[in-house]
Amino acid sequence: MKRFYILLTRTETVPARVIRRITGAYYSHTSFSIYPRTDHFYSYARRHVDLPIFAGFVSENIHTKVFARYPLAPCVLYSIEVSDETYEKAKKLLRYFRAHRRQATYSFLGAYAMPFGLPIKRMNKFTCSQFVAFVLHYSGACELPKDPYLMMPDDFGKIENIETVYEGPLKDCNFGKIKRKNQKNY
Repeated sequence: MKRFYILLTRTETVPARVIRRITGAYYSHTSFSIYPRTDHFYSYARRHVDLPIFAGFVSENIHTKVFARYPLAPCVLYSIEVSDETYEKAKKLLRYFRAHRRQATYSFLGAYAMPFGLPIKRMNKFTCSQFVAFVLHYSGACELPKDPYLMMPDDFGKIENIETVYEGPLKDCNFGKIKRKNQKNY
């Protein structure tokens, strides 16, 4: 058995504050990882630190770029146990997104439609939470509490059998410091 990791963060960037205002959610960003370490996540977010309008599929590290500017930002790291088959499906999906990252752009329209319950489905266009939900759904990892295109960051805590691995300031979200229940799975 393997594990997936879902990281929710609350920075004070202008886009993050706008997202929280629109959604009413506490957290404003969602990232996904198949690796048991905090320096390798995937999401849909800004591609350049100072230019949020240019956004799409990105590889993230919580110790660099935007995250480095907000070390005290609240975060929660969730984990969900998955089968080897599910893990391989997610790896395949991530390979697809990496190979098509130029076409993979942020769904600004989807971000504004989500709070109204309108799922906007467009090829290779996602918000951060839609992307994570899409990978979880299409890999068969779990049953989501709502349509993948309507998932907002705070909805991930409602997934059945999800485990909170860490909650606190982003700077302390370090797997070297986090005690894991099943060390052999890592």
